[in-house]
Amino acid sequence: MTIAPDPAYQVLVFSKTAGFRHDSIPAGIQAIRDLGAANNFTVTATEDASVFSNLSPYKAVVFLSTTGDVLNDSQQAAFQSYVDGGGGYVGIHAAADTEYGWPYYEKLAGAYFKSHPHIQQATVRSEDRAHAATAHLGQAWSRTDEWYNYRTNPRPGVKVLQTLDESSYSGGDMGDHPITWCHPQGSGRSFYTGLGHTIESYADQNFRRLLLGGIRYAAGFAKADCRPETSYTPLYNGSTTGWSQAGPGSFANADATLTSQGGMGLLWYQAREFASYSLKLDWKITGDGNSGVFVGFPPSGDPNSAVNNGYEVQIDASDTPDRTTGSIYGFKAADQAARDAALNPPGEWNTYELLVEGERLQVFLNGRKINDFTNTDPARSLRQGHVGIQNHSASDQVAFRNIRIKELSAGGTTTVEGEAYTSTGGVQVANHAPASGGKTAGYIDNGDWAGYSQVNVSGATRFTARISSGGAGGAIQVRSGSQTGPVLGTVAVPQTGGWENFQTVSTSLTSGSGPLFLTFTGGGGSLFDVDTLTLDTAPVTAPVSAKTHIFYYPWYDANPWRHWQQGGQNPPDNIGADFYPALGAYDSGDYAGAVTQHMKWIRQSGAGVLVYSWWGRGGYEDGLARGVMDAAAAQGLKVAWHLEPYAGRTAASTVDDIRYINQTYGTHPAFSNAFYVFESLRITDWSALSQVNQGNVILAQTTDTSKIAHFGGMYTYDAIAGATAPGWQQAADYARANGLVWAPSVGPGYIDDRAVPGNTTPTLGRDNGATYDREWTNALNTRPTWVSITSFNEWHEGSIIEPAVPRSGYQSFEGAYGKTGAAAQTAYLDRTRHWVTQFEAQS
Repeated sequence: MTIAPDPAYQVLVFSKTAGFRHDSIPAGIQAIRDLGAANNFTVTATEDASVFSNLSPYKAVVFLSTTGDVLNDSQQAAFQSYVDGGGGYVGIHAAADTEYGWPYYEKLAGAYFKSHPHIQQATVRSEDRAHAATAHLGQAWSRTDEWYNYRTNPRPGVKVLQTLDESSYSGGDMGDHPITWCHPQGSGRSFYTGLGHTIESYADQNFRRLLLGGIRYAAGFAKADCRPETSYTPLYNGSTTGWSQAGPGSFANADATLTSQGGMGLLWYQAREFASYSLKLDWKITGDGNSGVFVGFPPSGDPNSAVNNGYEVQIDASDTPDRTTGSIYGFKAADQAARDAALNPPGEWNTYELLVEGERLQVFLNGRKINDFTNTDPARSLRQGHVGIQNHSASDQVAFRNIRIKELSAGGTTTVEGEAYTSTGGVQVANHAPASGGKTAGYIDNGDWAGYSQVNVSGATRFTARISSGGAGGAIQVRSGSQTGPVLGTVAVPQTGGWENFQTVSTSLTSGSGPLFLTFTGGGGSLFDVDTLTLDTAPVTAPVSAKTHIFYYPWYDANPWRHWQQGGQNPPDNIGADFYPALGAYDSGDYAGAVTQHMKWIRQSGAGVLVYSWWGRGGYEDGLARGVMDAAAAQGLKVAWHLEPYAGRTAASTVDDIRYINQTYGTHPAFSNAFYVFESLRITDWSALSQVNQGNVILAQTTDTSKIAHFGGMYTYDAIAGATAPGWQQAADYARANGLVWAPSVGPGYIDDRAVPGNTTPTLGRDNGATYDREWTNALNTRPTWVSITSFNEWHEGSIIEPAVPRSGYQSFEGAYGKTGAAAQTAYLDRTRHWVTQFEAQS
């Protein structure tokens, strides 16, 4: 039960109730005291909320079955500051039945309580068995408790550790039913479990260990990747189907855990290769163990092939820096300080994320980035290859759990072994030494078939197979969905002069969706063998336009609310906008979630440059700039600058701002030296710009050519004016004649009724997309240098093209360009791509 002691620390247990009071609270307090005595932390238990005025002594605060409104406004503010500043929160059971009037608390806890059936036995399934709270448990845990339903599913915003199997009890109403989870919160950490209603729970050693792990995580001692995680496909979670051992040694497979035995060998995922992906896996070493995760290597039964042709992300407690945990073995050491801050010691579980995009390999340890490597060796490539885990030697014991992968949107090729079928009719594995991996899909007769559920035909444009035939030959039909599904293409398979003589056949494919199936036709007897098969996939996204810029607003926050509450609204349900975002009332600092999705959507639109709303150095937006630029760079986008009219702005301060931005961000790969000066007419003398206008493109917001001395061009911004284009042609002609940039602004409409109630300024309806088309037409008629779009996400003014969802009390994109449902939500992104294509063709 006792874990290697952490440094001594203090934990506050808060059990105030303003609603139902659980009789298990005293047992819970005693259980946490016992855990503290055995694990080097002291416990202060209280129901006096005044203690929240000074939480600095405590590493974590436990809400033990609190109910109702237990904190006043100042206590709420103090607690929020404590957690966001690096403190920890642990919620137990009825902690979800607390503080319904405080939106921050819902985000902190993860979800609010809705209802529960009677106390009964149920099966708890552990999704994550690397977290200190759940690592000791099996995949299924049967126990008796009171099982909460929640008002919303917390999964989109948390890392789910455990779920309830609703088929194992009565009264569950969520379907996907998280019951234990964690997530980062600001600079702090949050852990919640819905378990713990009964007195008996607190005598259960498994439950006590769950609480201990949650407390240690919240206190910052047990490290974990608690970022939200969706859309991963398991490669190993108990089944080794698709895996193959190369070289000596092996892995024992028990309790959904692979444990190395002997070596030096490699267990590799033979079923297929991967191109652009996020690979996650949990691992644990004992003592000074040694192992590694290999990526980007070709198929081979020789483990040295992975060493010589791929890259190894090392697992080793002690060695030279380029050969210890987190290093790209022999090539690049990890960031030692970041690695040490994120690493759990031998005997405890860790989680790797290996993010492979093109020739770039980023390594995350327990959610923290510790290495960033780019391959430049022409003899190796990360663009496609297999993945595997190493069994190093008998003295190096390493265990792995939950190996999963998420393929990213990218074109490329997918190659799988022919014998890696997941379903079949008649086909068997055949041994052939010259084949990849020494095996093929063989003994194929007329009418046989093979299915590959791990391969999706969506976007596939070409099929290639490596085949041999000492028989009659025949044909391969490529199908989607099932062995009787639509035929996407057919390729003839000739006789090759023997079963050991391989050659390649190929055919183009029509579009399809769903898993890959192959059906085989020909004469009598054995027809041919299939060694490997490859699908070529077209890139999901087309190139972006460096001439199309889109205004981007990073000023939103949900912690506390920023901008969403404009107009006296009460987010998240009521926001200061006439449309409701598909992502909800998001946080502009949510780089992994909202910001990453924004950049994907902007790329989908075809715009190549986002114009970043910037309100001065040291401001909120300045603090988020680098994170947004990182996300933009990952999508091949550039970031220009929208210099906003902050209090006291002058021409001289603007010069200093441009210098500051160049010095601070100029070396970033996403940096653009374009500066849009909003409301430039407020200042009459811009002669100071002559100090910085040689190496930068600085635009004035006007069409009045008498007001642009010292500027490098003009833009308009106004999403209403674009419908009539006043003065646009004259401005365009002047710009062309004088070598200046002309960047008229277009938008889909304008309405700010909810952000500015009672406002009498004009509005401009979208007219199901006709307005946007009219403004783009007006802009292109002037033959502009650039086109700027107002806006991606200025929600207050209703000028957004960011996806919006139908919601009571709000307008929606339904009907735009004749589209409904999900297609309507992205209608303006897709229409932007149409106009970007027209603009590029104009050049």
